[in-house]
Amino acid sequence: MTSVIVVQEKSLKSVMGNKIVIENPKGSYKSFEIENDPVWKDYPLAGVTYPVDYGYIDGYKSEDGHDLDVFVGSGILNGYIKIWRYDVPIETKFALNVTQKEWDDIIKTFSPVIREQKVFDTTEEFEKALSLYEK
Repeated sequence: MTSVIVVQEKSLKSVMGNKIVIENPKGSYKSFEIENDPVWKDYPLAGVTYPVDYGYIDGYKSEDGHDLDVFVGSGILNGYIKIWRYDVPIETKFALNVTQKEWDDIIKTFSPVIREQKVFDTTEEFEKALSLYEK
């Protein structure tokens, strides 16, 4: 089931009003295996159980041409991870309002495919990075 939430965090004004669609709620499992597809059979992640809510930010586009993926937590940290996939060389996934434990769980879950990770020191730094992905 897909749900829609709107970010209400005052410190993230550039995201306020933009819908965040949660496709994979915290604790849900998503398989990355595609039956009889030799390209994906050796991918280091067969699937993941999401440590936080996961979806996309409406109005932003990632390197793969789809909506920008986002992890949504219950804290105050903001950042991103850049992962590699077989079909695109790099894909950015933002983390919004996560706790340190949630961030650590995201890193642990996706570690086999992470190429870069960053936690932002300021809201301005987060907003600047996010603005690069506006449609």
